[in-house]
Amino acid sequence: SQEGKVDGQPIILGGKNLTAQTFDLFVEFKFMCPRPSAKYSLDDLKNLLEFVRHFQCSACMLSFVTSCIIKRAYFFHPSELVYLGIKYKIRAIFERGFTRLCEVPLTKIKKSHRVRMGMDTYVAYVYVRSHLDEYIRTVAAEFPPIVHSSSCQDHKGCAEDWAAVWWNGMGRLLLDGRNPRRLDEAIDHFKGLQFGRVGVDCKRHMFSHIMNLNKPLAHSHQFITRVKDRLVHKIIPT
Repeated sequence: SQEGKVDGQPIILGGKNLTAQTFDLFVEFKFMCPRPSAKYSLDDLKNLLEFVRHFQCSACMLSFVTSCIIKRAYFFHPSELVYLGIKYKIRAIFERGFTRLCEVPLTKIKKSHRVRMGMDTYVAYVYVRSHLDEYIRTVAAEFPPIVHSSSCQDHKGCAEDWAAVWWNGMGRLLLDGRNPRRLDEAIDHFKGLQFGRVGVDCKRHMFSHIMNLNKPLAHSHQFITRVKDRLVHKIIPT
């Protein structure tokens, strides 16, 4: 056969996304120096994933394309990362997408997002969001008890103002109907508020020994991780 040996008889590559541009990117990766991840468009990366699967390319190339997508994860909607992870059976992409998905309020999820992520992922996402929303309401309402420093001269006033600032500050930040803050954002903003009669040393103690532990944030991460690990084993088995 003369296919591929002369210009008049090219090798025909099948697949709707296997364009000459995608093949050029493959040649660039295989025989030259790949460009930095930021230099690839999102379509380039998705087409390269399809190319890798279609032609069963090396694990090295799959790892490179995966790393580029991970580095540019914030340019994709989380549901699209979930979709790509499932379609190409790449756990790292799925896990990044699901973690980011859990940060998105339920009201921001459209029908197209639900279809793209699939029913199993959507059910898990709703379960996580429901739990986290309930937990956030608890965090907003239940302030951590003040631990007074040895220099505090007004325990009663200090405790009252600490509770008031927590409810009016952290509560509003977390439960704002128009612009609710994430836990980490709320904690950072909370530290910059005015604390009234709360002693300087008491506030410093609370920030260093309680707030900086980020217990609410750690709880959220742990819960998401547990659900994500179970889900990925179900959807993308090894």
